[in-house]
Amino acid sequence: MWGPSHDPSKQWDNNHSKGWGNDKVWGNDKAWGNERPWGHDEPNVWGQETRKQWNHDMYGRQDDYIEYNQSFQVLDARLARQASQLGHLGDEPVEVLVVNSLTSGAYLTLCADAAAADLVAFDAEWAPDHAYGSDNPISVLQLAFPLSRRVYVLQLNRLDNDLPQQVKMMLVNPEVRKLGFAVDKNDRDKLLKTGIAVTHGSVTDIQGLCARALGVPSDTPLSLKNAAFGLLGVKMDKDKRISCSDWSNKELTPQQVRYAALDAWVPLRLTYMLSN
Repeated sequence: MWGPSHDPSKQWDNNHSKGWGNDKVWGNDKAWGNERPWGHDEPNVWGQETRKQWNHDMYGRQDDYIEYNQSFQVLDARLARQASQLGHLGDEPVEVLVVNSLTSGAYLTLCADAAAADLVAFDAEWAPDHAYGSDNPISVLQLAFPLSRRVYVLQLNRLDNDLPQQVKMMLVNPEVRKLGFAVDKNDRDKLLKTGIAVTHGSVTDIQGLCARALGVPSDTPLSLKNAAFGLLGVKMDKDKRISCSDWSNKELTPQQVRYAALDAWVPLRLTYMLSN
């Protein structure tokens, strides 16, 4: 549902019924401690470092990545404890909310979930980079919250390419663990391109963890689709007509919304499975 209702029967409906109020913005009252503000540590924050040259051999949307960065594959005690306490996560989220207005109920609910989060999964979509050297910014950012069992599909171009303050703070907060699948390649570059900062050390890429659990060699590509089938017994529909569709369109199709939502939701389920 495109609003705050939790009635599953109303999913995939547009509802901009509730406006964003005058609540105090989180993080604007005072600095936390005497540390350097989050988001200003250039070597450790995605989106703040000097942009690397685009690798022309990798242009286009890549679902599989051969090289696994071991620094993002640690199922440490804290993450394992967080994941094990999630309880059973269903095949699909309880609610999927498209956020494409600053005055929608979905926007307000997103701010509340982001402010309360200590664990979130994310993914991103962008318009296809068909042309040689093309490097489109992120059009859609997906955030999956295990506590509320909600997934938000944010259309950045409809939000003036600006995230809510609570989401920005969540992404740079080193105490909030961010999960993703194969996010340390194109997604990292695209976050940088789009100007979205994410604290480096708070990200766990579970692609390598899944590969090891399945006995897949580190030099063999593992897709989210194969990881989901091998570890969860779930068949994901990865239709290229959807994955390579134009994510910058003003209106997303229901098929695009569901595809995007599951790309963020399934990594949460995989992490829960790996922790038990």
